[in-house]
Order: sequence, then C-alpha cells, then structure tokens
Amino acid sequence: MEHYKLFINGEFVDAASGKTFEAIDPGTEAPIATVAQAGKADAEKAISAARKAFDKGDWSGLSPVARMAKIQDFADQIAQQGLRLAATESMNAGQVVSLAKFMPLICITLLRNLSLAAATKFPWQEEIPVSGNAFAPGREFIHREPVGVCVGISPWNYPMYIACWKIAPALIMGNTLVLKPASYTPLTSLIMAEASKAVGIPDGVFNVIPGPGGELGEILCTHPDVDKIAFTGSTEVGREIMRMAASTVKKVTLELGGKSANIILDDADMELAVEGAVFGNFFHQGQVCSSGSRVLVSSKIHDEFLDKMIKRVESIRIGYQMDPTSHVGPLVSKQQLSKVEGYVKLGQEEGAELVTGGKRVEVKGIQGGYYYAPTIFANVNNKMRIAQEEIFGPVVCVIKFDNDEEAVAIANDSIYGLAGGVFSTNTARAERIARGVRTGTMWINNYHIFSDYCPFGGYKQSGVGRELGLESLHEYTQIKRIHVPAIADHKSNMYFELLSDYKRVDGFSYNCPTNVVAGHGALSSICKAVVDLGCRRALIITDPGVRKAGLAQLVKDALADFCVGIYDNTPSDPDLETVDAATAVARELKVDCIVSVGGGSVIDTAKGVCVTLKNGGKANDYLNFLVLTEPQTPHIAIPTTAGTGSEATNVAVLTSKGAGRKLFIVDPRIMANVAILDPRFTITLPKDLTVSTAMDAMTHAIEAMTSTMANQICDGLALQAIRLINENLPLVVADGRNEKARLNMQLAATMAGWAFTIAQVGLAHGMAHTLGTLHHVPHGAACGIVIPKVMRYNVDHAANKLVQVAQALGVSTVGMEEHDAALAAADAVEALMQKAGHPMRLRDVGISEENLAICAFHAIADTAVLFNARPVSDPNEILQIYMQAY
Repeated sequence: MEHYKLFINGEFVDAASGKTFEAIDPGTEAPIATVAQAGKADAEKAISAARKAFDKGDWSGLSPVARMAKIQDFADQIAQQGLRLAATESMNAGQVVSLAKFMPLICITLLRNLSLAAATKFPWQEEIPVSGNAFAPGREFIHREPVGVCVGISPWNYPMYIACWKIAPALIMGNTLVLKPASYTPLTSLIMAEASKAVGIPDGVFNVIPGPGGELGEILCTHPDVDKIAFTGSTEVGREIMRMAASTVKKVTLELGGKSANIILDDADMELAVEGAVFGNFFHQGQVCSSGSRVLVSSKIHDEFLDKMIKRVESIRIGYQMDPTSHVGPLVSKQQLSKVEGYVKLGQEEGAELVTGGKRVEVKGIQGGYYYAPTIFANVNNKMRIAQEEIFGPVVCVIKFDNDEEAVAIANDSIYGLAGGVFSTNTARAERIARGVRTGTMWINNYHIFSDYCPFGGYKQSGVGRELGLESLHEYTQIKRIHVPAIADHKSNMYFELLSDYKRVDGFSYNCPTNVVAGHGALSSICKAVVDLGCRRALIITDPGVRKAGLAQLVKDALADFCVGIYDNTPSDPDLETVDAATAVARELKVDCIVSVGGGSVIDTAKGVCVTLKNGGKANDYLNFLVLTEPQTPHIAIPTTAGTGSEATNVAVLTSKGAGRKLFIVDPRIMANVAILDPRFTITLPKDLTVSTAMDAMTHAIEAMTSTMANQICDGLALQAIRLINENLPLVVADGRNEKARLNMQLAATMAGWAFTIAQVGLAHGMAHTLGTLHHVPHGAACGIVIPKVMRYNVDHAANKLVQVAQALGVSTVGMEEHDAALAAADAVEALMQKAGHPMRLRDVGISEENLAICAFHAIADTAVLFNARPVSDPNEILQIYMQAY
C-alpha cells in the first residue's frame, strides 16, 4: 500500500509520534493506504511554519496578479494529477466514479475563477466618498488585507472539492493555511499538497495534517498564532469550534448541518419535480449537507407524486463506486451506516410509514461494503426527529402541505437553514416561496447546483459566513479603514480641541458653487439657466402669499413652455410632509428642474424636493450631514425676501414632527445651481417682513464672524453684508420701492448666506430655531431679538470679531477698550432694530415667561450651538439669555 506523509513547511514528513492509520475503501472495507497521523506536536509545527511564512511576506506580500499566476500553475498541476485524484477520491470517499471524475475539473475552475476575481474584481482598496462625519473632513478609504494564518477543516463527503473551498480563498487572498482533512478521507488533500510543492508555492504557505479531530481540533482552534478557522461539518462540532475560537476571538466561517426542504407545489412539472426530489436527497447517498431530506408535497398531488417517487427511487442502481454503471455507492464508513440504520428504526418507532428501502444492500461480487438502500418515509410529521435531525444518508421524509403559507412554515420549522428547493411552473410564485424560506440557498426547479461565483452558507444553526463567490474572498480578509485629514493641523481639528481651551478651527475649505445673477430684470436669465442645466420640465415651488402677489405667475411667464406646473402649498414653517407632498407632484409631472420662488421656507422645501426627487424615498431619509455623493435635481432659486440667504447655502431646515424640532439636510450638493436676485421680487415685501428677514441676514453674518469655524473669506463676506444691511435697511423701511436699496439687501443676504454656509452659525440660531418650533415665532424675528444678547454672552470669546462688527455698523471704536468696543456692536444692532421698527422683546411676539425653561433645554441640543464662540453646556445660561430677551 502507498504511504502518505504529513505536509509541513514544504516537506513531506512522518508524524512526530511515528503513528499511522489506514485509509479504507468503503465499498470493500479494505485498506487502500497508510497515512501519517498528526498529533499536537505536528499541529504546532504546521502553525509555526504558516505563521513564519505569512510574516515573512513571500506570499502575503505578492500582488493579487502575481498570486493568480501561481494559483493558475497550481490548477495546472491538479489537471496533470486529475486521473489519480479522481480515482483516489472515488476509492477513498465512496463517490461513484461518474461523479469523482469531475472533481479535479471543478477544483481547477474554482482556483482559476476565484484567483481571477481576486486580481480583477475584488475591492482591495475602496474609496468612501462620504464618511458620515461632518466634523472630520478628509479622505477615507478601505484597505483590505489578508487575515493571516488560517485553519481549514474539511469533511469526508467531498474531501477534494470542499478542501478547495478552504485552499482557494485562503491562498488566493494572501493567507497561509493549515488544512486538516477528515480522517476517513485524507488522501486527495495530500495529493494536492504535492501539486502545490511542484509549482513552488513558498514553504509554509500550505500545510496538510491528517489526524484525529478531537486531538488536533483543540490546538488548531485555540492556538494564538491562528487568525481564522474555516470548518465544514456537523452543527455539533461547529458549536464546539466556535466556543474554542472564542477564547482568542478568531474569525470563523462555519458551513454546518442542514435539514433542507424541497418544496413541490401543485403546479410543478411532475416528472421534473420527481427527478429533483430524488436527486436532491439521494445524490451521493444523501451524504450532502444541502440534501433536500424533507420533501414537502402539495396535498393536491401528494399521492401521485409519492407513487412516482417510489418507483424512481427503486430504479436507482447501487453498486461499487468504481463501477461506471453505479448510480450511487456506499456510505463512507461503518459508523455512518450504523447512524442511518438507527434513524430508520427511530422513524418507524415515531410512526412514520416506511414505503421503500430501509435495509442494507449487498453488491454482487463485493465482499462487505457500507451499502444502504435509498429510503422514503411517508406520513411524516415535521415534529418527528427524523424530520428535525440531520441524518446525512439516503433517507428522505415526505411531508404533505395544503397551501403555500403552510409549506413555508414547515420549511422554516427547523434549527437549520442551509438550502432548499421549490418546484413550480410559475416562477413568480416559486420566487415568493424562496424569499419566505429562511435559508442560505434556494434552488428553483433544480437542486445541488454549486457555482464558483455564487455564495453558499447557512442561516440559523447551519453556519456563519459564506463559501464560494466574492463573499468567500471577503471572509479571508481584514478590513482596515484609513483616514487622511483634509487639513493636517491641530488647530483645525475639532476633536483635538475637546482637550484644549482653543476652540476655533483655523483651516477651512470654501465651496460655494451657486451662480448668482443679480440686477433689475435678472429674471430674464431663467430660460438660459434652464437650458444650461440640461432641463426641459420645471416645477415652480412657492407659497400662497407669493402666488397671490403675482410673483409666481411672473416666473411662470418668464419660463414659458419650460414650466409644467406650480406647487404653492408651502407653509411658513415647512415640515418633512411638505417636502414629500411637493415631491409627489414633481414625480407625477416628470419634473427635471425645480424653481423656488419665495423666502427661506420655500427655498428649503425646494432643496428637500431636489434631494428626494433625485434619490427616491421620503425627505426623512436624507436628514443628515454630508452624505450625498452626486449632483441633485437642478434648482434655480428666486428669493422674494432678503434674509435667509438660502439661495446660496448648503442647508435645508425642515421640521420633523417625529423629533419635535427642526432638523437639517446639510450638504454642498443641495446648494442652488442658480440664484436670481431681481429686486422686483422684494419690492412688495411688507415692512415687518423686510425688517425681520434683514435681521435674519444680520444674524447669519454676525454668527459667521464669531463662530469657531470663522475664516477670512467668510469674514469678508459677512462684514460687507453687515455694512449693506446697516446702510440699506433704513432706506427700504422708508421707501419700499427703492430698487437699489432692495438689491443691496438681497446681495447682503446672499453674502451672509455664503459666509455661514462655511463658517456656520451659533447659539442665536439654536435659540431662534427653538422658538420657531415650539412657539411658531418667525425665524428672522426670533434671531433679531436674541442676537444682541448672544453677542454680549460671547463677548469674552469673540471680542476682536465683534469689534469689526461694530466698525461695520458705523461705530467709531477709536480710543475704546476692545471689550467695550465689542459690546458696542450689540448696542448698534439694537439701535438699528429700533430704528427699523423690529420687535425688541420676546413678550412682543407672544412668548410667555413660563415657556422659556423648556426652550433652553431644546436650544442646547440644537446643532448650531456646537459652533458658538463661547462653549455652551449649561441650559441655565441659555435660560438667562432668554430671560434677558424676554
């Protein structure tokens, strides 16, 4: 007899103990080879070799393309050994030779396909276009690396093929491997070791150590140098492996037991279904983890189906596995034969009806062998043990069901979830069934189809992870996230500043892409803007007041045939439902461009519509910071107020009823493509709205100046906005038809919008948002009332900036102390408000004193507060400011 040795560190060696065992031909019960029996010392030696080989990098350090070339050579060697491998597989594992002859081929294709996928399709490095962290901008990417030392434990039913399930992904992905084949069937794994040596796979990369699972399993699964375990076998052993691996928290892939349901619907092609049921369970004597060992048959066709299935099963030829005329061969061992016999006896005791089989078979001309007749039990209750426990042999349970829902329920009534099948002439119906069964693989009108690029693995107690496909390659890698900051400076790092008293962020990125068209008659540019954006169907979004004033009609007339509709149901405080309703109209009209005509509420609604229309779903899905990855639906904004600056900002403020507060979509991709500033659209703005929206713009500018994110570009925009408001607000209050002053106010609002888009705002906005959400105070009016008080609160943290604000407001600061000059800025804002007739106290806008405490708790949670010049952590301080404003 041939003697097979262990393969460790590139050499074939005997076991350290000198022990050997015999490999048996299950068809004759005769020994066919002796095999070195690995023990603990051999396992430790193999693990050490694998560790050193991995750390050395001769294999793990190769490029995927270079490894692919070596794996292809390995596949060629397997092809050269194909006849020997097929004959050995058949003789050692009991596979009929008509099956075993394909094993070398499918192993070759697996090695070639997965190595090609790893070299050409696998995402070794993957950019993360948006990180989901608005406070730490930079480049984010995933780098995938080999896991390290892997252990593969393969079963006895398909010793060559399933060994390749471990060998292929482990080696292809740059790992090293210690393979422990099943003690019954170690021979083909050792022949593949010869092939690996012949092609020069580096020493220690691939090691094979046959031996007893109990002794070797413990050292392989607990050794600290092992990084991953991949096991195919019983659920009982899988549980133990998982427990042992947990001691050192190893990665595991477990492909475990099954009790799969093969569902035969009443509309199935009868002949196809019978063949599918027979092949699904009796292929390789039922020694397949995915066997359809529960055949669920519609009561409408049950009796006919069972009769045909019995006749078909009784026609299967049982014979010696090397006989090419045999359909099925022996079971793998005496122990497996005894197990099958025990379950057949149990099934009869449980009351199931044995309709065929149920006995050993003698093969003519063969002495001995572990042959057993294909066996069918009918009238099986799914609660019986023979229907719940994996037998792993030629025994099938036929179970009747009345409807599709019952079939799915029976199929799911199992601790297992590995595979299953559905036979039906109605593919849609079969797919519904397949989706309902909780299992890793479902075949429709077919069974036992394994493919290199298709993942295989189980739900529930049928396993963890996946074999085959790109998914199997992922199982053999570690994921490393790498972050590179946009600005490598500690004073530009918001996280580092958590442990520092320096709260400003010095570095910045300025991105404000809105194209502004400004001046009397600027509306005339709208058709060219639509064309330049590649659009043909524009929806106007506005509100009832703007429409009543005739401004929406003015835009509709300018758009001519480009306008397909007007949506005017926008409230002063838009919520997510407003956006969803407008989006529904846009979808119905097949809109490709949004034109917003109104104030900040209208423009923010339009921004939400642009996002939802582009990406689907509802507005609530997109309440987040910096998550969009591509341009949104084109948007042209025509503001009818001079305050929010929304036409040029990257934020949409929307009320969430579920959250009970205003929430945000913040992203540069929601900024309007074009802003048309035509003073004719603000001429008719009432005095109170003119003043309150101006104070909204003033608050934007001041808070952009004083925020922790302030920068020189935004400072310049903010200061010019403050100057323009200070100079022009009195003029438009005195004469609302002063177009020049109106245009300057529009420009001021846009500049302030540009400023706070990058620099952010602060506490005044958080307080104003709260007043709007809880008490419906107009945002601009709330901002105006609280901003002077917040400026005084911030004075010791933003004095130099507030001095500049004072100067822009016309205050002469010559000879003044910095602190006094900074406070003068707040005084100047209040003076401007009084001159313009703006409300000065919260009581003036209907707020009652007893409501202020709850406002403070809401305000401190507002995102805007994060950027306030003075750190805010105590709601009592905010309450004091509210009280001052009251």
